[in-house]
Amino acid sequence: MEENILQDEYSGINTIINPFPGLRPFSVDESYLFFGREGQSDEVLLKLAENRFVAVVGPSGSGKSSFIYCGVIPILYGGFMTDRTSNWSVVVSRPGAGPIDNLADAILTHDKTYQSYDEENKQIKKAITSTLLRSSSLGLVEAVQQTKEFKDRNVLILIDQFEELFRFKKNEENKDSINESLAFVNLLMEAIKSTNAPIYLIITMRSDFIGDCAAFPELTESINQSYYMIPQMTRKQKQMAITGPVLVGGGLMTPRLVQRLLNDVGDNPDQLPIMQHSLMRTWDFWTDNRTNVDEHIDIEHYEAIGTMKSALSQHADEAYDELTEEERKICEVMFKALTEKAGDSSSGVRRPTRLAEVSAIASASEEAIIRIVEKFRQPGRSLLMPPAGIPLDADSVVDISHESLMRIWVR
Repeated sequence: MEENILQDEYSGINTIINPFPGLRPFSVDESYLFFGREGQSDEVLLKLAENRFVAVVGPSGSGKSSFIYCGVIPILYGGFMTDRTSNWSVVVSRPGAGPIDNLADAILTHDKTYQSYDEENKQIKKAITSTLLRSSSLGLVEAVQQTKEFKDRNVLILIDQFEELFRFKKNEENKDSINESLAFVNLLMEAIKSTNAPIYLIITMRSDFIGDCAAFPELTESINQSYYMIPQMTRKQKQMAITGPVLVGGGLMTPRLVQRLLNDVGDNPDQLPIMQHSLMRTWDFWTDNRTNVDEHIDIEHYEAIGTMKSALSQHADEAYDELTEEERKICEVMFKALTEKAGDSSSGVRRPTRLAEVSAIASASEEAIIRIVEKFRQPGRSLLMPPAGIPLDADSVVDISHESLMRIWVR
């Protein structure tokens, strides 16, 4: 194969940025780097407009979150018309360890008055909003109506990683948790039926947890009526997911490396985040070691980071090896605290946990936890969330960037 360099109008960009997010999903403001699923948003938007609800379902690693953040939300912000208005606000939440409290926090991020409060008044407002959500099945409708920033706007509630809700089924003796999950689902279902507020709902969920939804009859009915199964990416789409960001980032890649990457990723959707991580690492290695501005990313750079087979485990080991002996013991406890089995599935799920709770579980200071988390989330790693640059404190929610880290890290 002729070794032509892949390039287009973007290849003249002098600034070399790493266009690959690694394990974490793409964010809304990275939609210009998101390639491979062009044209797939239309069906989701039509279902959303018709039913005010869509369940976006797919295997782990299929790119559900990135698809919504980069394929759907930008179109809404661009003025997707409904019966009432073309203006949208998007409330993003995850069930985590407290679905209703997390939803309250997500709503309050849109409240400008709340943002101006001191910490004490913020805590009071959080408690009031959580109480409102728990007061009745119409609590979400009332919370939206009481938020002036939502006036004359459609409000999309995006519940990402919905399978986290099924952790409450694990311990049948924990009645409070079971009641919380039922109340949370009721809030969502009542909201999309309300004629008093234009509330829309998207949930993203791993397909291996679809059976757990049977515990919620109304949710099951809604899913049967309006769901979107993320299609497996074709080889051509995967090629676009590789070459598109490279060109936008101002890089150069040989066709033989593109073909090697496509062969290595295969047809397993679980490999897509591994591919993204390997591309991030390969890009960084190329940037640090290239000898001239015209040098292209090639197989030697890819093999230097361990290829898809070993890159993720080696990367996690690098962070682990930078810890002291005592920090390594804390680290092992921390990662166990951030994962668990859920529902009827044998698969593990992430367990996003407040930093203060991780500190208590690991019997370590919050400062020690912060030092460890920083090693795993520094720029170029993104193995833990929140992303680098966001200050950490006791209330920060620590999370694994993707389930694949649980399965692949051999330590």
